[in-house]
Amino acid sequence: MSVEFESREPVFGDNYDVGYVGFCHKDNCFVHEGIAYATRWNRMSDIKVSHVLIVSGEDSCVEALVKGGVQEGNLKKYFDDPQWQISFRKPVGLTEAIAERIIAEAKTQLGDKYDFGIIVSAGVSGMFLGRALNRLLKNHPERTLARLLNSEDRWVCSELVAYALDQQDEYRDVGILNDPVETIDPQELFEDDEIFKPWHNKIG
Repeated sequence: MSVEFESREPVFGDNYDVGYVGFCHKDNCFVHEGIAYATRWNRMSDIKVSHVLIVSGEDSCVEALVKGGVQEGNLKKYFDDPQWQISFRKPVGLTEAIAERIIAEAKTQLGDKYDFGIIVSAGVSGMFLGRALNRLLKNHPERTLARLLNSEDRWVCSELVAYALDQQDEYRDVGILNDPVETIDPQELFEDDEIFKPWHNKIG
């Protein structure tokens, strides 16, 4: 599927705001290209997504990074580096109160480490044989492996965002959030049109 969008300057309160989810990809980066390759099965457009974050302010976000785990970082690094592309999606029915709850839930995990076990699980599941087995066995192999390798106090980016959304009554078990959060990758979260409003603009 071909998706056309207009690149725009980031304007807080206009094309991104608190509670929005940012979907990122870094061009020519081995790690991010690897994530995009492993999750290519879930890509329904030409847009690659390899990192996810939650906007917590005009220049701040809550995210899980390989270096440092769950932390509140800045958005400026994504806006200023031409290698980064970032798109924002607004959860359906988002209000200021809901946004505050999403951010508060994500922040309860600040300081937790990065979950490399989930990356191994996603990598295995994203290989051709893993994908074939999952299709044949209705995703049971992926869910079992992710459950075995998942650490309760460690997070990957998409798991953290999915968790924060799924803890809200408005989004619990909606769309892809019906799956265990540890199995949700950045690309399939981005593609979900039940959780997010239709989007048109990319920043970066």
